[in-house]
Amino acid sequence: MTSCQQIVASGKCCLILGLNFYPPKKTTSLADKKASILRFFQGEYSMYSMKELEKLIPKNCPGVSSMLVKDLVQQMIDEDGIITVEKCGNVNVYWCFESQIQMKLVQERDHLQQKLQDTTENIAATKQKLADDKKGLRSSVFSVQGKQKRRDTVLEELKDLDNKLKQLRANYDKVSQHKWNKDKIAKKTRDLSAAIRNLDTITDNIEIIVAFLCHEFSIDGNDLRTELNIPEEFKEFPELAPMNLVQDTNATARE
Repeated sequence: MTSCQQIVASGKCCLILGLNFYPPKKTTSLADKKASILRFFQGEYSMYSMKELEKLIPKNCPGVSSMLVKDLVQQMIDEDGIITVEKCGNVNVYWCFESQIQMKLVQERDHLQQKLQDTTENIAATKQKLADDKKGLRSSVFSVQGKQKRRDTVLEELKDLDNKLKQLRANYDKVSQHKWNKDKIAKKTRDLSAAIRNLDTITDNIEIIVAFLCHEFSIDGNDLRTELNIPEEFKEFPELAPMNLVQDTNATARE
């Protein structure tokens, strides 16, 4: 039994059972509707207004009602790009010539070819870069002057040498702090001379204050010094000679 016979037989059975059974209506897909509209446009080299399309398309395109014409045409303009629309006065004019489709296909082909070429060039450049990077990778074993060396061993030796260098620099800085030269001696002499002058000024001021208090309040000087822990005499420091005078004196002594 063929499929048509099966449909007829099933329909008879439904009628016998008192059921209203009809074969399903054939529907037109969106792609079929657009293809039908495209054939309509390319059937004649004409231009149409929307009102004309709403009248002509339902007559020439099965499955396309007048209510769908505007939306379908707009989709073919915005999404598919196969229908052209231009404003002519107060009316929008629509058309689609076969040469436009061919030109669009050629443009898309050229675009895809250019994209393919760019992608191929990028792939080749990436492969070349990968090959160059592989050449530049550090091997775990390498040769220096005919001798095989391991990278991890050399790195460990380098780390040890770096630690030794840091220790030597620290020792040098420590020694250099106690190493005297002409400039450091001159600076130290100036600092000590300034400190001695400052001490002389302070001791003179203390002596003046002690004398004033003893005279003003009739206080015994020894008692006051004892109470304030002031010595009878302050230690005197010799005045340091400038560095250039010391050098001149040493030179004269050698002569």
